Amino acid sequence: MFSQFTVSGASLKLLKVGEQGVISRLNAASPAIARQIRALGLSPGMSITVEQRFPRFLVHTCQASVALSQSMIEAIYYVRTSP
Repeated sequence: MFSQFTVSGASLKLLKVGEQGVISRLNAASPAIARQIRALGLSPGMSITVEQRFPRFLVHTCQASVALSQSMIEAIYYVRTSP
């Protein structure tokens, strides 16, 4: 029987439009992908909201909307938060 558990994160691609989360970690397949993500101003601890999934995946931060590539989406892990 489970007494307690925690969720450390899931892939950003699981969030739906309008859902919010906090970036928990970057798990990039290559250092270049991680650098690209950081160059866009995204880093662990940052709150994001999914604005759009198609035709481009857009997330909104407190500063701007950011378009992400498929490899970036797969590299970002989050912890879901309430709207």
